[in-house]
Amino acid sequence: MSNLDTLYEMNSWWKLGQVRPELIPPYRRKLFSEIEKYIELRQIITIIGLRRTGKTTILLQTVDKLIKAGVSPERILYFSFDENVEDLGDIIDFYRENVPREDITAGTVYIILDEIQKLNDWQNKIKIYYDQYPSIKFFISGSASLNILLDAKESLAGRTFYFNLDILSFEEFLEMRGWDVKKIKENVGLWKHEIKTELNNYILKPFPEIVDVDDEIAKRYIKESVIEKTIFKDLSTLFKVRDMELIEKLIRIIATNPGMMINLDEISREVGRSRQTVSNYLYYMKTCFITRDLKNFRGSFKVSSRKLKKYYLIHPSVALALANPPQGKLVENLVQFITKADHFWRDAGKEVDFVTLKDESMIPTQSKYSSKVGIRDVKGMIKFMEKYNVKRGFVITEDYEATEKLEDKVIIFVPLWKWVFGHQPNTDGAS
Repeated sequence: MSNLDTLYEMNSWWKLGQVRPELIPPYRRKLFSEIEKYIELRQIITIIGLRRTGKTTILLQTVDKLIKAGVSPERILYFSFDENVEDLGDIIDFYRENVPREDITAGTVYIILDEIQKLNDWQNKIKIYYDQYPSIKFFISGSASLNILLDAKESLAGRTFYFNLDILSFEEFLEMRGWDVKKIKENVGLWKHEIKTELNNYILKPFPEIVDVDDEIAKRYIKESVIEKTIFKDLSTLFKVRDMELIEKLIRIIATNPGMMINLDEISREVGRSRQTVSNYLYYMKTCFITRDLKNFRGSFKVSSRKLKKYYLIHPSVALALANPPQGKLVENLVQFITKADHFWRDAGKEVDFVTLKDESMIPTQSKYSSKVGIRDVKGMIKFMEKYNVKRGFVITEDYEATEKLEDKVIIFVPLWKWVFGHQPNTDGAS
């Protein structure tokens, strides 16, 4: 680094004594409260997540909290590698020589590094400073799970706590829209109309910056600020991806039919690329939080079939920004997002959309967004429950609500607008 211009721009609190108010919106994501518990510990705080979920905002809110708690603004260094790829040693050396009035060893110094995956060999560079300078407390963020998690877990074992900042939950979305969620949850049925209206908004606008914008603006924001930046910046930088056309084709194919089963041989012929190339690119999309893939459950969460996988976009809003999938598919994608399921089940023509584990019990969940749904529509779930001796399953519907008992098994039909408020799968009485 040749001068302090870039650092002064990023660290305006050195001059102002506070974080500029426009950089720290009053609403705090739920993850902020979790991170607060670890500020006093020496371990590195690592935040990962998709672009535009608010990682930088949380980091700057943390700076604000530290200053208000009495930490000297000069002892807090923030740097983003998103647009400025500098050497970590040069940044820290220039900071030490020009900013703090006392040596950094005289007390805790907070070093906050944003979009760290852009820095080559970042984990080993941070490890050197972490081991040599106990006075440094690092906060880092990144938009790629592979680069952040896999590399760091080996190099920084025992030195870091990981936090995933997801897209807004429905409750966070409502709070940002000004709703009293606690009041709604006291009598969910009373708010049915409002909840269903807001669910439609949420499916389209689940990012902090767009909760109140026009629908078309929301779609453009997700397409340009989330998808395209991930493709052209993160994928090209991390994996040296050059075939942008293939990435766009694959994303649009999944957006058109969320939850589709992908056969690598068939899709490679469709897009005109090799099977291995398609497999690699699907993997890259997953590591940068654009897609999720689900494996076929085979009796154990450790043993599952990898031959065919189901693919979803990370959130239905991403599908809507690129295509116009059926409403049932959008809801299915939303259910996957909420359950965070990694498995589905398919055998001899019978299928369960999602299989998750909670409290050591298997939970099958089916998305059937229709008011005309009944026990006849969940034969796959019944077969699964019989095969694995599962006592309880859940079917997410539009408005239909019922509890069906089949001998010692229970299938609960619950409307989506209720399910998102805690009427989620539980395992009372399940096995």
